[in-house]
Amino acid sequence: MSNDNLLPKWKESDRLAALRSYRVLDTPPEPEFDDLVRLAARACRAPISLISLIEDRRQWFKAEFGFGVRETPLDRSICSSTILRPGLTVVPNLTKDPLFANNPLVQEKPHLRFYAGAVLETPDGLPLGALCVIDYVPRDLTEDEAFTLKTLARQVMSQLELRRAIAERDDVLETSRRIEQRQNLLVRELHHRVKNTLATVQALVGASRRSAGDFEEFYYSFSNRVASLAKTHSLLTEDYWQTASLGEMALNELKPFAESRQPRFVLKGPPVELSADLAVPISMALHELTANAVRYGALSGPKGHVEITWDVTTLRGERRLQLEWVEKGGPPVSPPQHEGFGITLLGKVLPTQANADIRIDFNAEGLRFWMQAPLIERRLVPSY
Repeated sequence: MSNDNLLPKWKESDRLAALRSYRVLDTPPEPEFDDLVRLAARACRAPISLISLIEDRRQWFKAEFGFGVRETPLDRSICSSTILRPGLTVVPNLTKDPLFANNPLVQEKPHLRFYAGAVLETPDGLPLGALCVIDYVPRDLTEDEAFTLKTLARQVMSQLELRRAIAERDDVLETSRRIEQRQNLLVRELHHRVKNTLATVQALVGASRRSAGDFEEFYYSFSNRVASLAKTHSLLTEDYWQTASLGEMALNELKPFAESRQPRFVLKGPPVELSADLAVPISMALHELTANAVRYGALSGPKGHVEITWDVTTLRGERRLQLEWVEKGGPPVSPPQHEGFGITLLGKVLPTQANADIRIDFNAEGLRFWMQAPLIERRLVPSY
């Protein structure tokens, strides 16, 4: 027998991709396949039977009877050559065939002499390996034995297809389970977030009413605060209510000054994603600081500017956000005569809601605000 002039009609890369799609390589023995090699050995009166799968550098046996190993290098493989031809390949005497006479398994122990292999072929015509029977003496197959070996090879492929279908079904079920779990967590988070948002809006109504001199001022301050809250919620909903970028939150507040010929603000810090429970109070703080700077501080005049810097530090194994707001070039600053909503938010809400340490300095050259708060690391809804 010779395969010298036989060229495959398939690409090796496609064949290997098909083989790996069955996810069978290096799996434990399974009775369904073990029974088939035993039956092949008995039906063909052979001491050895193998389900051989040909990978790029080895042949691996999904099941073996009488051989004693689970894989061999390709230079010892007979099946790697026989998969080049369709159907059944029979080699009555391996020592007489130029393709296999020098194979180490023929020249050395166990001194194989007879081989018959039926190709394991996918529905697309790609050979994965072979169901083969091997003997230590030269011989041939009867017509009935050949028929049985080819029939059993089809049964091996049926088992492989069934195994793959079950694995794909399990993948779909697992994906569905994870999606359902994620949706349940998302609903819980949305419920939690909506309750908090309504409570925040209620607080904004009361605070804006108390700090406003008339209805027009109340409407203006309340509308701006709700708009700021909405911008932060838009960032959160882009990530399923999980996190919002600190840099984007700051830019949202200072965006009206971004196109000024003279730089009016500087944002400096590493990428930081804030959890929802931290993003909302910090975004409100940034809004109040911006509003105060526009009305009374550095952004109320043409030459003032704001610097916002932040960093993440680790204290006793806990990651903490450190943020500083510094105003320069504005009118002289003095402590306020009474506490408005902005000062209340900075001084009381941040420590309560964000467990933050804060410091507010009303320096004559410009307001300085500093805060440090622990980062909430856990995501409620998984990212998959």
